[in-house]
Amino acid sequence: MIYPWLEPAWTRLLAQRDRLHHALLIHGPAGIGKSAFAAELARSLLCESPLPDGAACGSCSACGWFAQGNHPDFRLLAPAAADEAREGEAGPGDEAPRKATGKGSARPPRDIRIDQVRALERFTGIGGHRGAAKVVLIEPADAMNTAAANALLKTLEEPSGQTRFVLVTDRPDVLPATVRSRCRALGLPLPAPEVAAAWLAADAGVDLAQARAWLAAAGGAPLRARRFADPAQAAIHRLVVETLAGIPETGIAQAADALADIEPATWVGTLQSWVVDLQRVCVGAEPRYFPEQARRLGSLARRTDLAALDRLAVRLDRVARAVDHPLNPRLVIEDALLDVRAALTA
Repeated sequence: MIYPWLEPAWTRLLAQRDRLHHALLIHGPAGIGKSAFAAELARSLLCESPLPDGAACGSCSACGWFAQGNHPDFRLLAPAAADEAREGEAGPGDEAPRKATGKGSARPPRDIRIDQVRALERFTGIGGHRGAAKVVLIEPADAMNTAAANALLKTLEEPSGQTRFVLVTDRPDVLPATVRSRCRALGLPLPAPEVAAAWLAADAGVDLAQARAWLAAAGGAPLRARRFADPAQAAIHRLVVETLAGIPETGIAQAADALADIEPATWVGTLQSWVVDLQRVCVGAEPRYFPEQARRLGSLARRTDLAALDRLAVRLDRVARAVDHPLNPRLVIEDALLDVRAALTA
């Protein structure tokens, strides 16, 4: 499906359907519907009876196979983790809410490996089963490890026949320059706030005020905001925000206990947003993510300065990059909270 705020970009793309670059890099903020957009593009490229505007017909054999996930001329490269949700389906994929996990829980691989890329060689080396286009969707493209990205280069530069590549990411800067240079970039923006709020209110069955509050917490991304319609996810978010708002008065051990059973990516992402709002308040701007915490943010901002918050943001960025592979999750939490307390007592 194409979400309403992406329809203008979709219309422009369909107008170029017959002259699209063979490798398209779709990028933009997390939570805006990139996955659904890319899947719809793949379906339209494989469709055997496209509509006059270039969209998939939805009724030919190719569309049926694609809907059932068994089109012979389509391949999806994704992290080996089988439990990764896809955006725009049951949970919003690259923006899907992560589940709380117990301490010490095993983590499946989260990268796209070289053997997965090499498995494409036979697929791209032979003609399409239907004598038309073949499509490779790589999502998220930034999940390719270095070896996988390097193995993809030659195929990406000189694909055989009518092979099309569609890469999706919300972190294009993480991709090697060699991959980016072989693709035509298509940036998808955040929707206008009122458009996003109207859609979210209708989709979740809430009023506009509630929708705006959820959107603020999600940085304006409607599919990320939609997770708060799940009471469990909303409760986790409230717990993390209340825990962060209690520092430095709350003891580090007590705060770490509160966060211990929450998926690290969830509390780290919320903490990064909390620090962004502190930085904004420090320079006289309104908070973006937590407007309901404006008074508390103002009180904390008076205890610190922008330099200390900038240093904290850099440290948290390092934590975020390693969040999927913490050697000691409890120690990671405590170290991060100690950094927060130190910045607030600078």
